Amino acid sequence: MPSVNLSNIVFTKAKFRYSISEIVDDFLKKKLDKEVREYAKNELGIDYVYKSYDFSKIDFDKGDFVEPDVSLNDMYYKTAKKSLRGVNPKKIGLFITINDNQQYLDPSPTVELIPKLSFRKDIRAQNFQGLACSSFSESLLNSAGYFLMNGKEDAFVLIGTHYTPWFLDRIKQIKHISKKDKTNFYNLIYFLIFSDAVASTILSQTKTKNTQIQIDLKSILTLKDTKNTEKNATIKMSPDKKHRIIFDMKLQPKKLREEVADLSAQNLKLLRKKMPSEFKRIKIWGLHTAGGRFVDYVAGKCQIDKTKIGLSYELMKKTGNTGAVSSLQFINECINKKALSKNNLGCFIDYGWEGVNIFIFRKLN
Repeated sequence: MPSVNLSNIVFTKAKFRYSISEIVDDFLKKKLDKEVREYAKNELGIDYVYKSYDFSKIDFDKGDFVEPDVSLNDMYYKTAKKSLRGVNPKKIGLFITINDNQQYLDPSPTVELIPKLSFRKDIRAQNFQGLACSSFSESLLNSAGYFLMNGKEDAFVLIGTHYTPWFLDRIKQIKHISKKDKTNFYNLIYFLIFSDAVASTILSQTKTKNTQIQIDLKSILTLKDTKNTEKNATIKMSPDKKHRIIFDMKLQPKKLREEVADLSAQNLKLLRKKMPSEFKRIKIWGLHTAGGRFVDYVAGKCQIDKTKIGLSYELMKKTGNTGAVSSLQFINECINKKALSKNNLGCFIDYGWEGVNIFIFRKLN
């Protein structure tokens, strides 16, 4: 089976939209140095983000935990229902969820969603947790393996990025943030850059009338850093004096940025060698929208013409970092904006704490 076929792609943003300026100059002004506020407004490459919280109801000076106004499972359900509209759910044989959220100790969201979506009793379920922003390629490869064993059944992939509860809770407990305090500063940056978002798609091993995108399995390349034994980024759960769980993040952004850029350049070189004809025909490039400095650095290291990644910069400005959702968001935007004509090729470079991925996709409908 040489390819995976994508149909019924849906991308959903959380309900509440905020500008970076609004967050730092209004909601968080008392907590932030002027230097921090100016950095956030001018250096992130992001104008707007979407959150699952109504910030107007939150007292940012109080340390109480606040539940989101929109739950990830509700976003999952509504997005999945749109993807499955007009589709017989009994024809789905594999259900994959990719989760970037703080509820990884809970039962998988598939427990609730399988009966709500009327999937069959013997459906296989896989729950990817902790692969961070570079997870979509793993779901493609797992689905391809499933197809080899299970005839004509389809797979359904549901991706959710829901980082705000992690970082909002941390920000509420911090009294003051300056650039000198790197830990609190990076907690703020991650709170600012991420949007809460969900995306879904149906994967098939054969092309149908509804197929929108085709991904050649030969083009899916994955690399991980096998030399660095230290983590460039960690989120640790630890109790405070009141035995409340605190998410404590430690980050080495420069080291992480250099690592993913080097690995992405290696992947690009491998892809060019493996599929030279297809590589020359790539019309548009997508990069994971991790923030301006990351995108600039990875693009430079990979020697990609910035005129060919304009759509990634545009999405980053409008919706921030959408985590593991970003690859499907980019593909969906290529379709909606008609950035590719029929049979044109695009390429997406994915990267995150887990490693880097790359794949070529062809627009069909």
